[in-house]
Amino acid sequence: MLLILFVMPVWAFAQDVNFFTGSWEEVRAKAKAEGKMILVDAYTYWCGPCKVMDKTMFHGNQEVADYINTHFVAYKVECEHDAGVAFARKYKVNVYPTLLFFNSNGELLEKHLGYNSDQQEFLKGFKEMVDMDQTNVYAIDHKQMEMPWPDFYIKYFKDANDSTWKRDRSVDANVWLDQQSDLFSETVWSVIYMYTLNDKYTNYFLNNLNEYKSRYKFEAADKVNNIVYSYLDKSIKEKNPDYFAKAESLLRAHSLNPEAEVFYLRINYYQSLQDYASLAQLLDAQIAAKEEVSLGLVNDLAWSIYEGCEDVVVLKKAVAWFEPFLKDMDDYNAMDTYAALLFKTKDYKQAETWAEKAIAQGKQDGMDVKLTEALLEQIKAAK
Repeated sequence: MLLILFVMPVWAFAQDVNFFTGSWEEVRAKAKAEGKMILVDAYTYWCGPCKVMDKTMFHGNQEVADYINTHFVAYKVECEHDAGVAFARKYKVNVYPTLLFFNSNGELLEKHLGYNSDQQEFLKGFKEMVDMDQTNVYAIDHKQMEMPWPDFYIKYFKDANDSTWKRDRSVDANVWLDQQSDLFSETVWSVIYMYTLNDKYTNYFLNNLNEYKSRYKFEAADKVNNIVYSYLDKSIKEKNPDYFAKAESLLRAHSLNPEAEVFYLRINYYQSLQDYASLAQLLDAQIAAKEEVSLGLVNDLAWSIYEGCEDVVVLKKAVAWFEPFLKDMDDYNAMDTYAALLFKTKDYKQAETWAEKAIAQGKQDGMDVKLTEALLEQIKAAK
């Protein structure tokens, strides 16, 4: 009996990623001594996806735990308290969760933003880090956590222990950049990466993109994406299609997957303009080209059209998008959207059927189905 009691906790513990709880300096020393890479899970207490990732990937998951425990010293950093604020500032963490990968010398290799719920895709990223050239590191001072940051950059990062903290939205970082002689240094790059650039520094960054990529890797590519979407925002706010053309041109020139990136850029553009006819035409073309279209994407675009569009032709196109999924469709949200579209196109019989199916599925899944029940009453009243 004593042996069983001893073995069971060890088996249970083996299901979890072993997160080291010492200081950052101790993590670096441990990784060097063991010849392992360092994985940092940068999170905040309020971050929902961080909690989901921790629960589903880092706890009770043998495959993930085995791989990470074998190849990494794992470490968690909460980025809005104490030493975590300095860590976020150093490594420019402002999206949660962010996973950071360091070699055994504590030198930054790469960053992954967000959480991928597909376990194999999630693990694929870790395996790519293990297989990559461990000397291909970010061009930063890996030994110094604090750098000569400008005050506005220091104050950009939330310190939850400071009750007076408030991010200054009026800062024009370009004025500070005008005073800098080395536009490739770590401190200057941190400002370029985190702040909106004027045309002068946007053009400088793009004209020297290869150099920035060689030094700052993912961050440089992410900055391109940031500029793309700033152009998109300008195009929408100023109703100027020239900015959208700039955004699309940037993606085509610098994205690793330009067609897919441009596709989603156009989705954003048409949705923001409430141009539902163009949105429908875009997805129709994707389907006609036999590109993979997920039920999640269909549901998102169809719901957007349901809420904002009165054109029956467009609404019926959205209805047709669901046809390949109907046989096995058991997603409550998609079923609800489909029922709503059928109602709006006055196919009341099918709308009633699918609203009832959605309610049953939603209840089975523990969802709040009150809105679908209200829709069902509208359908019955319209018959």
